[in-house]
Amino acid sequence: MRKIVFISIILLFLSCSKSSDFYSGYIYDKTSNKPLSQVYIKENFKTNYKSTSSDKNGFFKINNDTESLGDLIFILKNYKTDTVVTVWSQNGEKIKYRFVGENHDTLYMSRIYSR
Repeated sequence: MRKIVFISIILLFLSCSKSSDFYSGYIYDKTSNKPLSQVYIKENFKTNYKSTSSDKNGFFKINNDTESLGDLIFILKNYKTDTVVTVWSQNGEKIKYRFVGENHDTLYMSRIYSR
């Protein structure tokens, strides 16, 4: 009986899983709402991580040929570096995704001001 329940849970999880073939989204300046180009984006947890840069429209896409999802780090000179968790669940709630698959989420980066 336990095996049947375990297999049912695994099948349910796999049927509800999000396509994770790539990460994608847009990046804008928090103050001006203008797209940011040349933002360096990389996966956080992998030794052989993949990376890319945003285009002139602030868009980026990173192919993911693994079965796991990692956090994304966004780096641009004169802006605060930001790390975004791409998949999470809290206390058994529905699994939530950011920047995964067709979820073209948006990140607003804050400029660092020197005095």
